[in-house]
Amino acid sequence: MTQRAVRPVLLSLLLLVGPAVSAAFAAEPATVKVDLSDKGGKDRIILSTDKVKAGGVEFEIKNTSKDQMHEFLISSWKGKITALPYKDSDGQVAEDKVPQLAGVEDMKPGAEATLRLPLKAGKYVVFCNQPGHYKLGMEARFTVTR
Repeated sequence: MTQRAVRPVLLSLLLLVGPAVSAAFAAEPATVKVDLSDKGGKDRIILSTDKVKAGGVEFEIKNTSKDQMHEFLISSWKGKITALPYKDSDGQVAEDKVPQLAGVEDMKPGAEATLRLPLKAGKYVVFCNQPGHYKLGMEARFTVTR
């Protein structure tokens, strides 16, 4: 086959496959980097972004603490971020009363994890539920748009 004959075949192939390749790239999840930290004596969750579009979301989580265990939990939550059901006796959010809770628990210092979730549009809360950490402000709002 001459070079001229190959070009139309290749072009036809690209026209047929092109939309499928575009759809595959569109299906890639949004990535959010999560830093579970206690730098400067303050426990906190730092998100690389607090807003993504609905669909697959991949959280790349790292506990950057030198000596504290942390968690990354996420739930759909329209109320105030400080209004999660809380058990004072345990110093923790009552996980059994939080709808559609997902996440990674008991991450040792330096640990890393990836969590991939299909998220619908709405308001979410992310938090650490190690004893006392949520009340110390280790929480953040997360929004998923259409």
